[in-house]
Parts: sequence; C-alpha cells; structure tokens
Amino acid sequence: MVEPAERPSAAGQRLSAPDSFGISTLEPGHRPPAQSPPGRQVSIRVQMLDDTQEVFQISQRSPGKALFDLVCVHLNVVEGDYFGLEYQDHRKMMVWLDLLKPTLKQLRRPKNTILRFVVKFFPPDHTQLLEELTRYLFALQIKRDLACGHLICNDTSAALMVSHIIQSEIGDFDETQSWQHLLHNKYLPDQDAIRDKITDCHRKHV
Repeated sequence: MVEPAERPSAAGQRLSAPDSFGISTLEPGHRPPAQSPPGRQVSIRVQMLDDTQEVFQISQRSPGKALFDLVCVHLNVVEGDYFGLEYQDHRKMMVWLDLLKPTLKQLRRPKNTILRFVVKFFPPDHTQLLEELTRYLFALQIKRDLACGHLICNDTSAALMVSHIIQSEIGDFDETQSWQHLLHNKYLPDQDAIRDKITDCHRKHV
C-alpha cells in the first residue's frame, strides 16, 4: 500500500504526469506553515479545481513549497502529497512547479502566469484517501479530465463515471431532468454518442 508521504507506484501516478521525485509536502497529522521567507513580496495567481482563482503573496526568494503550502492552508487540504502545482512553461508545455527551487526562478513571467492546483497522484486504492475534502477534489479532477479527453476509457466506464457525477449533482434519476441536464452540461467530448448509456447507468443509482 502507498502511504501519502511516500512516492506512489507507477500504478498510482496521474495519467500523463511527468516523473516526480516524490517530495514529501506534509507530515501526517500536521498542517503546513503559511509563512514565506522575508523579502520583497510578489503576487502569484493560482487556479483551483473548481475553476476559482486566488492570489497568494510570496517572497521573491521563497521555494515552490512555500507557495504550495499557502494553497493547502487556504483550501484546508491535509493530504497534500497527492496534489501539485502545474504551469505552462516557455515551450507551451505543462510542467510541475519544483517545490525545492525558488518559485520565481521557474516562472518566466510570474505576473502573467496562472498556476493550477491539481491532483498529481491517484492512489491504486481509493480507500487510502482519508479526508472527505481530498475525495471531493479527486472527483473534480476526474470530472475535468473526462471533459477534456485526458482520461481515456471505454464507453461503458465513461458512462458509469458521468452517471455518478450527475447523481451527485441532481440526485436520483428522473428521465426529463436527466436528459435536460445532459443537454446543458458537457461531461465528455463525445457525450451525445453514449447519452443512452449514461441515463441507463443513472437510472440504477439511488
């Protein structure tokens, strides 16, 4: 089993995630410090999994971990080792913020860069997630990855996952409401092709 403070196995890695050295960001049962080293303060914008954005003040010399800890405190995230901050570099590629290196040495244009707080590792066994908030954030990540086409799966699995998302949003199945909800909300790039499968799965949930 993978403990939160250890590097997850390959089976537990997020799809398409670059290799990580498994830097421990939190000790079990402890909250991260919300302090930056002294020095001139710089504003950094971070987008959360619910698409809201927050601005954090960090020192010019502070490492990536200082910013990451501020985000975790803001969100009240305890199981921080499952998450990370990513941003688009000068090659237009998404890369992870290195927690040991100074943040401003990694961001070419910090005022114009939006970092994203995202799930970095998926554990092989979901029961390892101890906090309800962690499970909620994982659900938001899966919802986003499905909508963007980053989470590749067969139609049956996709329909089942979307049906659970709809169940959490509108409750038990109602044919008219379910169809209207699917018409006005996009969960999959090819959603229309498996709409019947989604509603069939939703019908079985209580």
